[in-house]
Amino acid sequence: MTKVKHDRLLAALIAKLPIEIVQWSRADRIAWLRMMAMAFDVVYGPCGDVRILPEEAHNGKADQTATTPTPAPAEAAPAGATQRFYVDRDGFAMGDGRPIAMEDLPAGATLWDERAGAECGDVAAILWRDVGTMRGSLPPGVILRPIFDAS
Repeated sequence: MTKVKHDRLLAALIAKLPIEIVQWSRADRIAWLRMMAMAFDVVYGPCGDVRILPEEAHNGKADQTATTPTPAPAEAAPAGATQRFYVDRDGFAMGDGRPIAMEDLPAGATLWDERAGAECGDVAAILWRDVGTMRGSLPPGVILRPIFDAS
């Protein structure tokens, strides 16, 4: 079974939920749901528009649709441009700001590790776009280096 890693962004939003049973306004609920939908896109990658509609919007009485922004399509890097691959502080493998799968790493690439502490340099703790964590090694020729070693 893969090790579960708790994402700080999602945990922070869940911590914003009211603890006690109090009246939580509709506007506040909608705002929280919008933030959560955007956070899921940040953490797990975009999956298309998620619509959060107040009940009145279903009846045609109001048009208060909340959608997460549709990400721009990934553009191919210009010929000769080098893509930057890194493991962000939360352990997610990224390529120029977008989540990547292990097979997205070209042979000879450097994967910069921004994590601190015991996880820095731990290939098994990297979270990949398609499979989460995995036991095994990086593709041939790919090097995992700590970001502070960028000299």
